[in-house]
Amino acid sequence: MINMRLTKIGLAAALVMSATAASADLASISTKSGPIAAPKAGTGQVVFFRPGSMFGVALGCTVHEGAPQLARLGSGKYYVIAAAPGKHEYSTQGEATDRLTLDVEEGETYFVRCNIGMGVMSGRANLSPSDEASFAKKSQGLKMWSGPKAGDN
Repeated sequence: MINMRLTKIGLAAALVMSATAASADLASISTKSGPIAAPKAGTGQVVFFRPGSMFGVALGCTVHEGAPQLARLGSGKYYVIAAAPGKHEYSTQGEATDRLTLDVEEGETYFVRCNIGMGVMSGRANLSPSDEASFAKKSQGLKMWSGPKAGDN
């Protein structure tokens, strides 16, 4: 568990370094729902995505920051959230809780991939730092999640 957390922290640091060029090229990334916009002034943004896959197709990847639900990604979905500059801890809950900490900088875009892995009783969601190139490779098959509905949390 400690090794996994340290690995994620190292990957998150690499993600921060790779995010610098990400915001400049976002308009060139097209999804089924259109291009990814640049972050709003004074904020950064995080793009959570779950590529299409037959494995875990019936399972969702629900992303939280604290208690509130930010996104519920089915297979082939993505969602963009605005984030104030600073540290943010995102998590998924299910058979086990997985956490990812990002240090968001103003004007930057970060990419986080959600995978469904094997669990004891059911699949389990995992958040991993990603990059613009990885998102771009999958983007043509991704559709934006419609957002939370009343009662979601």
